[in-house]
Amino acid sequence: MKLDKFLLVQNMAFLISIPPESNLAKLLSFCLVAKARKNTSGAEIIKMTCELMENPSNLPYWTQDVMGLDLDYSTEEWKALGEMGIKDAGEFMATVWQELENLSL
Repeated sequence: MKLDKFLLVQNMAFLISIPPESNLAKLLSFCLVAKARKNTSGAEIIKMTCELMENPSNLPYWTQDVMGLDLDYSTEEWKALGEMGIKDAGEFMATVWQELENLSL
């Protein structure tokens, strides 16, 4: 199997394994509705996301930056952000890490 197809298979299996009510699912749902401008590079988005992984307490700022990537704060983005129910960014992300550790693939 080609590497790109195998990567897709891995990612699909990962997504299927995530409980829909989990913080991880809510975070990924937010990511799926967020849009970037055509001239936003993948490297830029990876850099932004790596910075979040290094400092999870910046989650509220990160979500705003991601929503603004296309210069349009859409209704879908606001809805997904609200469904995340972030009261404490550090706690939210700690739960995400725990959920990741508990996944069995």
